[in-house]
Amino acid sequence: MKKILLIFLILLTSCSINEYEKRLIGNWNNYPAGGRSDIKFYKDSVITNEYHTQRKGTWSANENEIKFHFPEKIKGFREFYTLDYQILNDTLLIKNKNKENFVIPSLFKVSDYWTHFLREIGLKISLPKADFPLIKNNSFLGINVYVGYKNDTLKVISSSREIQNEDDLINLILSEKAMRKENEVDSMCFNLIADKNVNIKTIDSLKNKLKTITEFKVFRVYENDTANYGKYDLQGKGELWNWYGRFE
Repeated sequence: MKKILLIFLILLTSCSINEYEKRLIGNWNNYPAGGRSDIKFYKDSVITNEYHTQRKGTWSANENEIKFHFPEKIKGFREFYTLDYQILNDTLLIKNKNKENFVIPSLFKVSDYWTHFLREIGLKISLPKADFPLIKNNSFLGINVYVGYKNDTLKVISSSREIQNEDDLINLILSEKAMRKENEVDSMCFNLIADKNVNIKTIDSLKNKLKTITEFKVFRVYENDTANYGKYDLQGKGELWNWYGRFE
């Protein structure tokens, strides 16, 4: 009986974590500064992605330091290293103590991909649900136009800048066209990503304005729980997610 109890206590101790480690458990990512620096802390393991390289190992932490051990040897990366860190709200500030080839900027706690993705534009957007079949639209060939509220004020944002008038829209279209290949321009459209609380009159007015300025179609984006909107490409394989909705 004593032997069984001793084994149980050993297992319990080995699986326990301290208060600092509890705060770290979860997914941390550096989007919108790239999105490819990523750390997932689990109770008994850690998975990191940096420079398109994924590694699995173990970790421990105290108030000021996180210690990592990665048993698999990969050129340019250490097996053991330590990071100084600090947590401010949902931001993980880290400093590379060993100065090896593993430089990570500040990371944000990821609650879900979509909320994390919207950090770049500073809006909270809850997409409307559709009562009709959804079709898939390639996110790369569309100009993303986000419509939502910030401090009770309606904002229209694209390419991380606010669109306030027709000139802003024209400049946006010209700059987006310049980044596309000639054979891609014909397939371009507007991806309209609007909060479900924006009224129909406002949406229709914006759609008419977009269609008047250019020949591009307007694709209205709707909620799709299986689409992983906002999921980042950690491995650099070009695995882009798509929008789902319909042309309106």
